[in-house]
Amino acid sequence: MEVFDQLAEKYQGEHSHNPFQAALIEEISTTLPAGTSVLDLGCGTGVPTAQVLTDSDHRVVGVDIAEGMLRRAREQVPAAEFVHANFAELPDDFGTFEAVTAFFSLLMLSKADIERTLDKIHGWLKPGGYFALGMVNFDADSIPIEFMGVPVTVSGYLEPDLKAVLEAHGFTVVSIETVFFTPTDGPQESQIFALAQIPE
Repeated sequence: MEVFDQLAEKYQGEHSHNPFQAALIEEISTTLPAGTSVLDLGCGTGVPTAQVLTDSDHRVVGVDIAEGMLRRAREQVPAAEFVHANFAELPDDFGTFEAVTAFFSLLMLSKADIERTLDKIHGWLKPGGYFALGMVNFDADSIPIEFMGVPVTVSGYLEPDLKAVLEAHGFTVVSIETVFFTPTDGPQESQIFALAQIPE
């Protein structure tokens, strides 16, 4: 995704200080014992998710399609492992993890691909594993928008629909909230943060 190669620095500057995302990362970090493994889908520059989790002694595998983002991630979070791939195309047997995080990365997929990816995430998680998710709060399926000056295609759900989709794919929703966040140089966004778990 070349657009995100171009946006690596700008994206980190504007979107790495979201307090709601930070709170959910911290919850994952403190809930899981040190040394457990976390898969970060659409890891971007590694900040804040991979950085916070490796700082608290978790083993992090970050996956991103943008080489520019991964270059920054490897520089900034050398303790994590970073994989260049389209996470929607990862194999079902990619690995097993205690937690999976996906902050504003699933929204780049169509709703059909989001649902397929949720099934994969369920399969990668160990029993009792957690899934932390950040999405934009709107109902759309692959609509074109401009993001930070670049045209992209995005999908989204309203909060009740996102909860229903997670439950339909085998997750128990531990918490879900709709919040408002204003990036450094952007308009206010309505966002949804969810923490889900699969049964033990």
